[in-house]
Amino acid sequence: MHLRLRSSIVLTVVIGLLIPVSISSVLTLGQRERALILRSESNHARAADILSLGMQEPLWNINPEGGLPLLESLLGDTRVVAITVRDGKQREFLSKYYPERRKGRQFKLDKPVLHEGKQIGDISLTMDSGQLDGEVANDRWGVVWTVLGQLLFSVVLIVTLLQRRVLIPIKRLMHESGRLAERDLSTPFVWQQKDELGSLGGSLEHTRQALQALFSEIESKNRMLEADIQHRALTERELQRHREHLEELVRERTAELQLAKERADVANQAKSTFLASMTHELRTPLNAVLGYAQILKRDKGLSERQAVGLNTIQQSGEHLLMLITDLLDLAKIEAGKFELVPEPVNLAAFLAGIVNIIRVKAEQKHLRFVFQGDAQLPHTVLIDEKRLRQILLNLLGNAVKFTDAGEVRLLASGGSEAGDRVRLRFDVEDTGVGMNPGQLGHIFQPFEQVGDTQRKFGGTGLGLSISRQLVRLMDSDIGVRSELGAGSAFFFEIHVGQSAMEVAPAGERRMVVAYQGARKRVLVVDDIAANRDMLKELLDTLGFDVELAENGLEGVQRAAANAPDVVLMDIVMPVMDGLEATRRIRALPGLARVAIIAISASVSKEEEEDTQGDCMKAKV
Repeated sequence: MHLRLRSSIVLTVVIGLLIPVSISSVLTLGQRERALILRSESNHARAADILSLGMQEPLWNINPEGGLPLLESLLGDTRVVAITVRDGKQREFLSKYYPERRKGRQFKLDKPVLHEGKQIGDISLTMDSGQLDGEVANDRWGVVWTVLGQLLFSVVLIVTLLQRRVLIPIKRLMHESGRLAERDLSTPFVWQQKDELGSLGGSLEHTRQALQALFSEIESKNRMLEADIQHRALTERELQRHREHLEELVRERTAELQLAKERADVANQAKSTFLASMTHELRTPLNAVLGYAQILKRDKGLSERQAVGLNTIQQSGEHLLMLITDLLDLAKIEAGKFELVPEPVNLAAFLAGIVNIIRVKAEQKHLRFVFQGDAQLPHTVLIDEKRLRQILLNLLGNAVKFTDAGEVRLLASGGSEAGDRVRLRFDVEDTGVGMNPGQLGHIFQPFEQVGDTQRKFGGTGLGLSISRQLVRLMDSDIGVRSELGAGSAFFFEIHVGQSAMEVAPAGERRMVVAYQGARKRVLVVDDIAANRDMLKELLDTLGFDVELAENGLEGVQRAAANAPDVVLMDIVMPVMDGLEATRRIRALPGLARVAIIAISASVSKEEEEDTQGDCMKAKV
C-alpha cells in the first residue's frame, strides 16, 4: 500500500503518540481498577464483620426479630444481593435474597458467629459487582474519549504545520526538478527559506549550474564524436573487407584440417586393422608352437637335452606372445580404446601370487626377495586384477633383471579414506645398477631401455611405458628415484573402492590328464592345419574322440552326420566363418543345446560381443 508523504507523516506521528498514551492509559486504568476492586473487597469484608458481630445476641437468645434491623440496614446497600444467617446446627435463622440486584459477577463471603470464643452460627453475605463494573467502564470510556480528543487536536496541528513548512516547499522543489529533467537550465532557482529544504534548494541550483556546464561540454564532445564516427566507419568497412578474407581463409583451413582428421582416422583404422591382422597371423603359428611344446613336455621319456630344448621353445614363444600383447595394449591405449574392468579381488591372495612368481625369478639369480605388507591393507578391493598384476610384474621383473646382487623389495601399504574408498601404495625397490638423471627422463618412452647391451636384449622396452599408461588410467602416476650404482625405487598410489563380497583365494592349479565317464566326441573346426592337429593330439591324450573340419561349412556337415558332444569353433575362416557355422549347427535337430566353444588366436571386441549367446569363448 503506497501512502502519500503527508499521510505517511501523520500516520507515523499518530502511531508515535498513540503508543505512549495507550500504555499510560492502560497503566492508569489498571491501577484505578485494582483500587476499585480493593475498595469493594474491603466494603464486603467490613459488612460481613458487622453482620457477624450484630448476630451474636439474636443467635444466642434465639431471637430472629432482634437481628432484622441490622439485616435491613445492610440490605440498604444495593450491591448486597443475599444475606443468610444460620445457627450452630446449620439451620437457617434469617435470610433475605434480591435476585433483581444481580447485574454482574457475584462474590460470596462466609464468616462464623462467635460468642465467648465458641461458634454459635455463621453468616453468608453475597455482593454484586455491577456497580464496580460500571465505574470501571466509565473510567475506560473517559480515557478513550480523552485520547481521541488529544489525537484529533494533534492531527490538525501536524497537518497545518506540514502543509506550510514541508509540503508546499517540496512541491516547489518537485516543480524545479521537473524543469531540470526537461533540460530547462536557463532560469536560476532562487530559494529564501533557511532550513534543510533551503539547503536542498541550494543543492538543486548547484545541480542546474553543473548540468548546464556538462551539457555544454557534451555538445562539444558530440561534435568531436561525429567526426570520429565517420573516421571509424571508414575503418570498419576496411576491417570488414579483411574479415571476409580471413573467414574465407578459416574455411579453407578448416576444410584442410577436416580432411587431415579424416585421413588420420583412416590411418588409425588401418593401423588397428593391420595390428589385428598381424596379431592373428602371428598368434596362429605361435599357438601351435606353444601347444606342441606343452604336449611334448607331458612325455615322461624325454632326455635332459630334449626337456631343455622344449623349455627354450616354450619360453621363446611366451616371450614373443608377451611382445605381441604389449604392442596391442600400447596401440589400444594410444587409440583411447583401453578400458579398466574393476572386480572384487582378494588382495592378500593377489599379492601372494605375485610374490610367488617374482621370488622364483629372484632365486634363479641368487637374489633375496622381501615382501612387506601393511597391517592396514583391506581384505577385498575393486581393482582390474589383470592390469594391476601386469604393472607390478613389469616393475618387479625390471628390478630383478637390473639387479646382480643384493635384494628386491615389494612394499604394500594402505589407508582408509572418505566413504568406502581406500588408498593403496606400492613401492618396488632394488639394489641394482641404478640410473643417472639423464636416463630418468626417457625410461618411460616406448622401446627405450637403459643399462648395458646384454640387459637391453632381455626385454621389449614397452613394460615401463605400458605400466605408466595403465597407472595413469587409474588416475595416478608412477614416481621414480634412482642413484647410479645404488639401486632404484618405483612407486605409485591408487585410490580404489572396498567390497563387502568375500572372494576366496584361487585354488591350486593341477594338470588334467583324463576324464571319467563315457567317451566324448569333439569336433574341431579350424582352417589352420597346425592348430587342428595340435588340438587333436592334446584331446587324444585326454581320451576324446576327435574329428576335424577345415571350415565352417564342413564343420556343419560333420556335426549333422556325427552329432558331437562338444564343438571347438574358430571364428575367422574361409568359405563360412565360425559365427554362421555356429548358428547353423544350433538349428540342426538335437544340437540346439550342444556346447560350442569359440577358439581364436585374437578376437576383436566386436567379434567377442557377437559370440555372446551363440558360443562360449576361449582365446588360445
